[in-house]
Amino acid sequence: MSCRRIEIPAFHYMIGVAGGATLRCAEYATFGTQALSRAMLVALEDRTACLLANHGMVCYGPSLAKALWLAVEIETLCKQYVIACQSGVPVILDDAEMERVLARFKTYGKQPAADGDGAGAGADAPVRRDG
Repeated sequence: MSCRRIEIPAFHYMIGVAGGATLRCAEYATFGTQALSRAMLVALEDRTACLLANHGMVCYGPSLAKALWLAVEIETLCKQYVIACQSGVPVILDDAEMERVLARFKTYGKQPAADGDGAGAGADAPVRRDG
């Protein structure tokens, strides 16, 4: 998807896992250059992941496990978007829905308080247990 140089819209609520209502794509610049670094920082503003035009994807997280989980999630979303586009124009979630999603992502992966209703509960990234 980075080779298409497009921002991926909110075709799925999980787009919000990167911190916004879209998955941005940074402007193209040659690998290893300051220009690429600047373009990446612009695309990552208020986000934890973005596409790098004609390079791939970059993301970060509070731990290696969460960064890897996010990388897999972004790769999965890109694949889903391609598949969705092949069968027509995907329905895009509106801004109001994405605001609700982003608010809920603030507690995504955290256990609900003992006296809470659990509305913000989510799940931590899976942990590999095979090695």
